[in-house]
Amino acid sequence: MASRYSIVQYVPNPIADERINIGVVAFDDNDVRVQFVNNWGRVQAFGGEDINFLRNFAKRMKKAAGEGLLFPGDHPNDTPRHERLKKIAQGWMNSIQFTEPRGSLENVESLLEDIAQTYLVNVVSAITKRTRQDAARITTSIIRKTLTFYYDDKPALKEMLKNNFPVKGTHKEHRFDAVVANGQPYLVAHGISFEVYPPETLQDSISWMILDVKESDTKLPIGIVALPPKQEWQDYEKLNKVYQTTISTYRDLGAEVLQENEVQPWASQTIDKLVAMV
Repeated sequence: MASRYSIVQYVPNPIADERINIGVVAFDDNDVRVQFVNNWGRVQAFGGEDINFLRNFAKRMKKAAGEGLLFPGDHPNDTPRHERLKKIAQGWMNSIQFTEPRGSLENVESLLEDIAQTYLVNVVSAITKRTRQDAARITTSIIRKTLTFYYDDKPALKEMLKNNFPVKGTHKEHRFDAVVANGQPYLVAHGISFEVYPPETLQDSISWMILDVKESDTKLPIGIVALPPKQEWQDYEKLNKVYQTTISTYRDLGAEVLQENEVQPWASQTIDKLVAMV
């Protein structure tokens, strides 16, 4: 699906046409995301006037985006979103202006991050959203830490954490982020983050891993470490809907869906049994 973006600019004197970027908006047919500068001091110095109206506009823009609108006062109709914004970009002559929308092949979330870094100066992200790679590192780290509790009595456990161990399914082998194995797997774990939007291909890939491995070995513990979205985020409702639907599917397929504080006790249940065997 094609995405588009526009830059929100502050033009203190439309006649002089000097401008500074204050925000960005990224959108497609289904989603609208916005971001504004966090440091308004530079904007204040540029305009030399009270900029509370800009801050208020930013708040209204964020509220509008949460409702799927491009700007305050936007009215959805049969006109495509990019055409509605183009009309505003060409027609607004006040001190807040939009550039004409440009296209991109990126999804809205990635596009917003890229254009914010490119066009907004002094943007300091208040929240760093963790990715699928972060979820993988967290998964492996917690299981490694859990194993260390047993090293004094069972040093052989040091060699049993595998990161690239093939786990057999009914139809093919699968690679999980963390596998505790000694010739055969005793538990497997994989991470996924819903702090960012996980691609459907990733969601489906993990479903297939769970299903195929469980068909081969119904007793093998499979833990999916899912990083949930935060309620204070603008896109929480959308992310949470995907999160709830996806973890429900994983559970139905036979996996244990775990948050970070649940990984250690979950892994310990299997490791306790394993200790008696090594």
